[in-house]
Amino acid sequence: MKKTRAERRLQRKRVICKKIRFLRKSGGEEYVSAWSGGGKKKGRLAKGKIHCSCPMCRRKSYDNLSHTDRKKLLSGKQQIEDI
Repeated sequence: MKKTRAERRLQRKRVICKKIRFLRKSGGEEYVSAWSGGGKKKGRLAKGKIHCSCPMCRRKSYDNLSHTDRKKLLSGKQQIEDI
């Protein structure tokens, strides 16, 4: 099924609004105007990724131990305590 123009416009508008909310939350109106060319060209936000990649903001699956690794670590600690 082919998407209509209305669906594409709605999706584009949704993505732009999401990025504007993120920019306002992280840096205020200055960030929005910097990314959108003075606030007049909000369509520039439809392309590309706008996110923070600092360790405080990002959360990746490889940042934490897996469930099996946590169980092994806990088991090792318990064996040391038992001795």
